[in-house]
Amino acid sequence: MTVQLDGLEHAGRRLFDEAPCYISIQDREFRVIDANRAVLEGFGDAISKNCYAVFKGRRERCTECPVAHTFEDGREHCIEEVIFDSRGLPHEVIVRTRPLRDASGAVTAVMQLFIDITVQKELEHRLHESLNRFHSLFDISPCFVSVQNRDLRVVEANTQFKETFGNPAGRHCYEIYKRHKDRCPECPVLESFADGKAHTRESVWVDRSGKEVLVVVQTAPIRDSLGNVVDVMKVSTDITEVRVLQDQLASLGKLVGGIAHSVKNVLEGLRGGVYIVNLGFRDNNQEDIRTGWAMVERNVARISSMVMDMLYCAKDRSPRRLPVSLPSVLREVVELFRPRATECGIRLETEVAEGDCVVPGEPKDIHSLVSNLITNAIDACCSEQDGKKPHRVLARLRRDGDWAVLEVEDNGAGMDEEAHGKLFTTFYSTKGAYGTGLGLLVSHKVATEHGGTISARSAPGEGATFTVKLPIQTGETK
Repeated sequence: MTVQLDGLEHAGRRLFDEAPCYISIQDREFRVIDANRAVLEGFGDAISKNCYAVFKGRRERCTECPVAHTFEDGREHCIEEVIFDSRGLPHEVIVRTRPLRDASGAVTAVMQLFIDITVQKELEHRLHESLNRFHSLFDISPCFVSVQNRDLRVVEANTQFKETFGNPAGRHCYEIYKRHKDRCPECPVLESFADGKAHTRESVWVDRSGKEVLVVVQTAPIRDSLGNVVDVMKVSTDITEVRVLQDQLASLGKLVGGIAHSVKNVLEGLRGGVYIVNLGFRDNNQEDIRTGWAMVERNVARISSMVMDMLYCAKDRSPRRLPVSLPSVLREVVELFRPRATECGIRLETEVAEGDCVVPGEPKDIHSLVSNLITNAIDACCSEQDGKKPHRVLARLRRDGDWAVLEVEDNGAGMDEEAHGKLFTTFYSTKGAYGTGLGLLVSHKVATEHGGTISARSAPGEGATFTVKLPIQTGETK
C-alpha cells in the first residue's frame, strides 16, 4: 500500500529523500508505508514493518505514541525519545508528527519527522557536568568566595561564606562583612569593574558572631561573550591565624632579645660579684667576700627565676587544688618586697577585708602571681623620671560573693592605649629592652589555670590597677 501525496512526486520526492533527518510515514496499523533515504540507510528496510519494531526494536506499540495521538485527534505532536539504528546505537531525537489527509479530510496516514539531537544532548550533558564541577569547586573552596554585581550586591556565595557571614540574599557586600552603611573608600571590586583587571587587598571583616577576621581579598572580572565585565568574583582567604603566628614569632624575637639582654646583665653582675669575692680572698677581706657573694647569690636567683618563668609558660599542666590563704600570701609577699620598695622611696601598703579568703590552687603559683603584680607595680613607680612625686603601691584584698578579688594599684608611669592593648600577650613588656614580659604572662597563665581572670586599667601618668579574681574554695561558709 502506498499513499499518493502532493509534493512527493518528481522534485518533491528528491527533497523528501535528501532531507537531513529521518522521515517516515505510518498507516493506522503503525506500518511504515514510506521512508526517506536516511531512514533506509540508518535503520534498514523499514517498508511494511511496524514503526516501533523499526525504531525501537519492540514487539508491541509504544505506550506514549505521538503517531497514535495524531490519528486520534488529527493534530501535530512533539516529544523527545531515544531510537536505535540497525547497529543498535541509540539516537536522541525530537519526534514531530503531522497528519496526512485524503480528499475528504480524513487522516489516512501520519508523517513522522525525527530530528537527531544526540550531539546537542551530549554537549548539554558535558556542559551540565562542567557546571556541576564548577559549582562543586566553588562551593567546597576553603576560602570565602562571592560574586558581586555593579551595585556591589552579592549575587552568589559559597558555603564557607554563608556559614561565616550568613546568607547574603542580595545584600551589599559592605553591609554583610563590614557592618557599614556606605561602600568602602578603596573597593577592589569596583576597581575590577573599572579596568577589567585583578586586584588584591588586605582587609578586616566581621563575621556573624561579631568576631574580626583578617583576610586577603583577590578580585577577578567575569566577562560575557562580548568581553564586557558583567560581574566580579571575590576570593578572600582567612589569614587571621597566620597573622597571630607572625605576631607570636615577632614576640619570640623580642623575647630572645630581652632574655639575652637580661642574661647579659646577670652575667655582668655575676662577673662583678666574682671579682669582689676574689679581691676579698686576695686581701683576706671578709667584708668584700660577703659583699661579692651576695651579688653572686642575687644574680643567680635572678637567672633562676627567669628560667623557671620560661619553663612555666612553655608547659601545659593542671595545678593542684590545695587550700591557699590569699591574705597570708599577700602579707608574705608584701614583707618580702618592702625593703626594695623602701629603698626606692615607695610606700607599700595593704588593705585586707575582714574574714579569710581561701582559694583552691597550687601555693607556689599563687605566690608567684601576687609577687609578679607587686614587682610590676614597684617597677612602674621606679621608672618615673620625676623624683619629687611621692609613689605608693596599694594591694587590696576583698571578697565578692564566691570570688576573691585582689587589686594591686600604683601611681607610677601608667600605660598608653597601645601598651594596654598588648598586656598579657606573649612576651610583651612595658619595660623596653629591660623586660621580657614573662611576669605578666605568668600572672595571666596562673589566673586562668586556677579558673580566674586578670585585667588592668591604666592611663599615661595616672598609674595602673591590676585586678585578679579567683574562685573561693568550694564549701567555705560565707
